[in-house]
Amino acid sequence: KKSVSAMEVRPESVEDWCSLMPNLLEADGWHLACSVANSQLMHGSCPWGGRLIKFQLRDIRVKNAPQNAGTLIIRPEVRSLQQRNCSINGINIKSWDFIAPGEAIVHASVSCSIVRLCSVLFGDLAAQVMTCFYDDRATSVAWHQMVRRNFPTDGDSACAFWMEDAEQPYEYLILTRPQEEKEMFTVFVIARVYEDRFANWASRHFALVLRQARRTAESCLNRPGVVELRRADERFYVVLSMQSFKRGMPLVPALPGEHCVTDIDAGQPLGLRRWTRFEPDDLENPKFQLSQYIGLFVERLGFPIETFDTLDGQTLVPYQCVVRRDAWEAVRQRFNEAYPLQKTAYRHANGGSGAPGMHEDVMARFVPVAPKAWNMLEEQLAAAREPKLVVRKTFLEMQEDEHAEVGRPARRPKTLTLGRAGFRAH
Repeated sequence: KKSVSAMEVRPESVEDWCSLMPNLLEADGWHLACSVANSQLMHGSCPWGGRLIKFQLRDIRVKNAPQNAGTLIIRPEVRSLQQRNCSINGINIKSWDFIAPGEAIVHASVSCSIVRLCSVLFGDLAAQVMTCFYDDRATSVAWHQMVRRNFPTDGDSACAFWMEDAEQPYEYLILTRPQEEKEMFTVFVIARVYEDRFANWASRHFALVLRQARRTAESCLNRPGVVELRRADERFYVVLSMQSFKRGMPLVPALPGEHCVTDIDAGQPLGLRRWTRFEPDDLENPKFQLSQYIGLFVERLGFPIETFDTLDGQTLVPYQCVVRRDAWEAVRQRFNEAYPLQKTAYRHANGGSGAPGMHEDVMARFVPVAPKAWNMLEEQLAAAREPKLVVRKTFLEMQEDEHAEVGRPARRPKTLTLGRAGFRAH
């Protein structure tokens, strides 16, 4: 069995960052390099290897900030889709791969003055990560991005970034936190680099770096068109919810020749006379999932759409799912004609007066993360950092780590374009 090095155990979500670094957003455990104008530059040893650099920028004013501060950072797929209407200065998105609502792999070439400045001052420490992502060349670099809202505290808005296909992958985190004063925020930017040392020789220039970092944060969060983009982001998806049912699985239109549990004359005009029981398609998890049910239901109406059981890095409760809003609007009328027939068929098949109801545009509810899942990454890191001993004759030798895949399954993206009816795979 191959061993896993500490650097191969790395955060791939905001929860991972907070799990591996409990003091991530605190002052304890960090070395203060510079403090000026309500801004701080800090650094510290990274638990999974290398070193962490942290910018903490207080009193960043965001004009017309959203009422729900957790939506301040825009989802990567929405940002990519609308880049022509609300671009970030110096960022040129070439393409992007959709993963799930709030998660995408963005291929972009980027060049910003703050990054060039960091690369010069921090030299081989910062230039390693900065020149990979913020690149003046025509070639683009792929960064996996996942947003997280209202975590670790209510009102927080964050996005985790990490490279996947690279010999020396990097990761960093951006998080905004509202302050007591209206439209004022603290912005955290935390990046990991490979070498566990800090460029103290450049300390005389750190104040310049912090001032430029503040200007960059203020510009990005207040760029032209960003208010409209945030509003579009808030409405980009619709959350559907099914009212609880107690007499078996709901029904779907039966295919020709398929066994049906009931038939109703009321469905004859729409070709929906015959109905069959919905059966989950996941043999390992045979429980009801609304995302599967809605997908199959509208597919049998002749309007296939893509449904999701996750939103912004969190798993929805089984009786909720997410659909892209414009895709849902394209099928809503047909669904609203057919679903009451399902309720009629459900009562006819099961007896009684109850039948599962459907609601749209509801507040998302998420499955709580089990304590065991929170500790899994920490346990992997602890195991990776334990010294490996090999007995050879009369000597004990330290076994070096081999590069191996960490035990988390890789997500496989789909390269997509966004059309009016939904995501279409290439």
